[in-house]
Amino acid sequence: MCSLRKGILKRKNHYTIHRWLGLITGVQLLFWSAGGVIFSTHDIEWVRGNEGRSTPEIPGIAFESVEISPAQAAAAAGLGAVKTLRLHTVLDRQVYAVRADAQTHLVDAKSGAVISPISEAMAKAIAQADRTTEPTIIEVSLVTENPEIEYRNKPLPAWRMVLDDEDNTHIYVDANTAQIIARRNDAWRRFDFFWMLHTMDYSGRDDFNTPWLVGFAALGLFSVLSGWMLWFLRFRSRRRAARKSPQPSAGDPLR
Repeated sequence: MCSLRKGILKRKNHYTIHRWLGLITGVQLLFWSAGGVIFSTHDIEWVRGNEGRSTPEIPGIAFESVEISPAQAAAAAGLGAVKTLRLHTVLDRQVYAVRADAQTHLVDAKSGAVISPISEAMAKAIAQADRTTEPTIIEVSLVTENPEIEYRNKPLPAWRMVLDDEDNTHIYVDANTAQIIARRNDAWRRFDFFWMLHTMDYSGRDDFNTPWLVGFAALGLFSVLSGWMLWFLRFRSRRRAARKSPQPSAGDPLR
């Protein structure tokens, strides 16, 4: 009788632990499941802002327009020891991209003028050329510090263009290289919000090894294992009870 009572109390303790684990991990498991729905229903090209993006053919280099030598371009950039130098086209304009360490300047290949940082008008033209419909730009700002979370860990300064479209698209153009660095829309923002809930990195959002994530993943695993253990104990208990119950005799009408 004493051993039976101890077994019952032990099982009640197991059920109590399992219920508390379910309560603690349940909300986070709900967030992970909701994130799975968002991740699986949002097309990644839509999230990346590639829907509605213009993909013109890359123009060849018009060498007759190049009047500045690479050495002259490097000297005009004034960046010191040059790491790389590339001749390419920006809005049908031949330019040298001169890079030294982490800084890049654009030099006009015809006039030798340094055009970095690029002007607002040039940034707007680059953003509109990126879209097939050339949408209206309703807001322009130069981001030099403390960027929004949607432009985290990206190079500064950058021009931020807010487009007048149904996806509330923002296009970020690097002010030094004239390259589009990021395309952000409402689909990306939803994806990023649930990614934050998934990683449990509520500040940077990209750390996949946060103590919160490790802890809740371990609790979730332990909750599942404890549920399986309780199911096994209950199944074994029922089998024992069935074996100990009296068997009907041959003459029993219920047999």
